[in-house]
Amino acid sequence: MFIIGILSLLLIKAILVRNESFTSTTHLTQLLKTEIALAKSLETHLKQEYERLDQIEKFVNVIKDEIRQAQSNEEYYFGNPVNSYLFIKHLTADWYNIEELLPTNFSKNLGDKWIFPSFEDYTGSATGLLRLQDTYKLNTSQLANGEISNKFKSKRLSALECYDLGRVAYTSGDFYHTLMWMQEALDHLDKEQNKTSINKIDILDHLAYATSQQGNVEHALAVTEELLKISPNHIRANNNKIYYETIIKNRTLSKQQRKGDTNANEALNPSLLPANSANKNYKVKNERPDDLLEEHELYEELCRQNQTRLSPQREAKLFCRYRHNNHPLLILRPVKEEQVLDQPAIFLFHDVISDAEIAEIKSLASPKLQRAVVRDFVTDTFKPADYRISKSAWLRNDDSPVVARLSRLIGAITNLNMITAEDLQIANYGVGGHYEPHFDFARKSEKDAFSSLGVGNRIATWLTYMTDVEQGGATVFPIVGGHLKPKKGSAAFWYNLYASGEGDYNTRHAACPVLIGNKWVANKWIHERGQEFRRPCSLDPMA
Repeated sequence: MFIIGILSLLLIKAILVRNESFTSTTHLTQLLKTEIALAKSLETHLKQEYERLDQIEKFVNVIKDEIRQAQSNEEYYFGNPVNSYLFIKHLTADWYNIEELLPTNFSKNLGDKWIFPSFEDYTGSATGLLRLQDTYKLNTSQLANGEISNKFKSKRLSALECYDLGRVAYTSGDFYHTLMWMQEALDHLDKEQNKTSINKIDILDHLAYATSQQGNVEHALAVTEELLKISPNHIRANNNKIYYETIIKNRTLSKQQRKGDTNANEALNPSLLPANSANKNYKVKNERPDDLLEEHELYEELCRQNQTRLSPQREAKLFCRYRHNNHPLLILRPVKEEQVLDQPAIFLFHDVISDAEIAEIKSLASPKLQRAVVRDFVTDTFKPADYRISKSAWLRNDDSPVVARLSRLIGAITNLNMITAEDLQIANYGVGGHYEPHFDFARKSEKDAFSSLGVGNRIATWLTYMTDVEQGGATVFPIVGGHLKPKKGSAAFWYNLYASGEGDYNTRHAACPVLIGNKWVANKWIHERGQEFRRPCSLDPMA
C-alpha cells in the first residue's frame, strides 16, 4: 500500500506541474512557438493535400470525358487505335500513379469483379500503335494530332503522351521510334501553355541518347548542350557531352588523316537541332532497323493497297457463280461464289452467315477470349509470340446450334468431311493486332505438329469474316500478291495442300493490322483424314 501511495503522489505532482504550463504567461509565450510550427506544418500538409486532390480531380475529368465519348458508341470509339491506346494507358500507367495517392483500402473497396488491364497490355497497345505507324506509313505528327482518318478523329496527344510512347520504344531498345516520338513530345511541349505535365529535361535526355544510337552524334551533342543550358549540373549529360565531343574529334582527325589534310579547322558535318533551336539547316538520319526480311516489307506494302492486282491474263481466269454441289443445304439456297485469286485458288463465299448468327458467336466467344498462342516446335509447347497479336477462343459444335450449322454449311460448300476438322476458332484483333506471314499447314520439318489430333495435316482453311473493317485488317498472300479485304458475312477458302499431300507454299499468308475499325474472324481448319474419297490423292506432287 505504501508503494501505491508514493506512486499516486508522484502522478498528482506531475499533473499539477503540467497544468502550471497553462497558468503561466511565460509558458504560454513559449507555446506560441509550438502553434507557429503547427500552423506551418498544417499549411504544408494542406498544400500537399490540395495537390494530391488536384491530381485525382484531373484524372477523374479525363476518364469522365472518355466515358462520355465511348459510352453507347463503344465499337466506333475503340475503332480508333489512338483512343484504344489512351484508354488502356489511363487504366494502367496513369491509374498506378493515382492509386498511390489514395487510401490503402480504396482499391479493395472496388471488389474483385472489376478487371483492369495489365502493364503488358499497356506496352502491347503502345507497340501496336507504333506497328500501325510503320505498316501504313503514318506521319508521327499526323498520328499525334489524331489525323489518321477523316471519318475517325481522336484527341491530340499531349507532350506527356508523346513522351510515354517514346519511353515504351526506348525501354525495348527501339531507338527508331524513340527519336521520332521524343522529338514530337518536344514540339508539343513548345506549343502547350501548361508545361507542367512533363519535364523538358527528361525529353531531351532520352532524345539525345536515341539519336546518338541512330548515328547522329552531332545532333546528340546539340541536344545535350541544350539540356545543360537548363540543368548545368546534370551528371549524365555532362558525361555524355565529353563522350560525344571525343567521338566527333576522333572522327575529324581520322578524316583529316585519310585526306592527308593538315588543316585542323575543317568544319564538322552538322545535324538537326531540336525544334526550338535557331539552327535548322541539318538533317537527322533515322532509319528502320535493317534486320527486317524482304518479305516483311512486301507484306506491309500489300497491307497498304486496297485490292489484289493481277495481270489481265490472270484476271480472265477468275469468275463468279452460284454453287450448290447438289447438296440438300444448297439446292434451294445456293451460295454466291467468287474466285479472287488463281494461283493459289482462293475463293470468297458471300452471305454465308447472318448478323444474328455473328452476334451469337461473338457473345459465346467473348468470355473465353485468351491471348492467341503459337506452337514452338522445338519444345512442342504453345506460347505467345510478337508476330501473332490477337485474342482467340474455341467453340465446339455442341456449344450452340449456330456453330453446328456453320460447320455443316462449310462441309456442304467445300464438299469436305467435317468430322476430322478442328473446332471453330474465333479471333479478335485489338490495337495493332496482326499475324505476320505464316503457313497453316505443317511442313516436313514439323512432322509431329498435329500428331496429337491423329487426323493428318491441315488440308484446307476456311476463314469467316464477322465484321467489316474500315481500314486495314486485310488477309494478304505475299508470295503471289493476293489481298482480301474483310467483308462481314463472307468467308475465304483455300487448299493448303496439293492433291498429292505436298504443301502449297504459295498459300503463305498474313493478317494485316487493323488501322481503323474492329476485326472478328472465325477459322475452321480441315484435316486430311476423311477426305480420301472427297478429294482423291494425286501422284503428281504439284497437282
